[in-house]
Amino acid sequence: MKTFEEMAYHPKSEELVEVLCNKTQNSNPLFFRVLVGYYFGVVASMMRASIATHDRGDIPVNIYALNLSTSGSGKGFSTNIIENEVIHLFRQRFLEETFPQLAEMNLPKLALKRANRKSTDPDEELIRVQKEFDAAGHMVFSFDSGTPAAVKQMRHKLLMADAGSVNLQIDEIGSNLVGNVDVLNTFLELYDVGLIKQKLTKNTNENTRGEEIIGRTPTNMLLFGTPSKLLNGGKTEEELYSMLETGYARRCLFGYSRAGNKDTRLTPEQVYDMLTNKASNTVLQSLADRLELLADMSNVNKRIMMSKDTSLLLIEYRLKCEKEANALPEHEEIKKAEISHRYFKALKLAG
Repeated sequence: MKTFEEMAYHPKSEELVEVLCNKTQNSNPLFFRVLVGYYFGVVASMMRASIATHDRGDIPVNIYALNLSTSGSGKGFSTNIIENEVIHLFRQRFLEETFPQLAEMNLPKLALKRANRKSTDPDEELIRVQKEFDAAGHMVFSFDSGTPAAVKQMRHKLLMADAGSVNLQIDEIGSNLVGNVDVLNTFLELYDVGLIKQKLTKNTNENTRGEEIIGRTPTNMLLFGTPSKLLNGGKTEEELYSMLETGYARRCLFGYSRAGNKDTRLTPEQVYDMLTNKASNTVLQSLADRLELLADMSNVNKRIMMSKDTSLLLIEYRLKCEKEANALPEHEEIKKAEISHRYFKALKLAG
């Protein structure tokens, strides 16, 4: 295995990171690297990409990230650039073409399966399935808050269509963490392979309990904001550490940028040139076009085959992580959990 200093970042993601650094005049790339990794993960998981491993079967590609940076470092600006100039074409094509086509293909299969099991008329069953699918509401590409019941309803719609992923993005996490504890607890279960138990509700004439669909739905989560609001020494920080202990330490990629590193020596002319740089805009347009192509039906359920050599490298990295974790004292539970599971996060990010 190479040393970490010898390793290069993925060229396409690093190209986007450089553009974001220029657009925000922030020379510290850490926040942007985590941000780009998350959004690339969203695109892959929406298309249900998975990694075919030799020892654990198929692992869905998905990303959980806690990404903190000081105020004025370009968090909101960079997020808007990615959403409105990089993944916008993919999002539009997926929502308008790919997801409806996949639902149209899968709903009749689901109806036929239910009709065979219950000895009912397939056409009538299809009407019921379509009604159930529509009752779950519109497909939402991403959301910033919710309830466990709403997440499970959204997940049920994705299971019916056999497509898409559940994507939670919370800005100003320091102000919004406590209010979203319930939905974040739900996301704890969904990380590994996208499975969660259904809540048992009372079945009545007015509220009929729907049929459970056994399946997996990839899930992504991005929590970002300023460190001072989240790590405030009060209830919010206490809740954060409780979540890390419960399981988020091993699930999340972490970014913590203390300084914006903006060059205050730039003239207005230089800042203008950076913001309107044609080369940067060309990179964004080219990447947007390439991502739009990934929304094609031919890319659904893409399996990324892991070679033996890659598996051996991953095992080597896992053993290195476990050795470092074991060297820590017992009271460092959060650090031990984060370090010992880095190999699994690296695997998903590589996918």
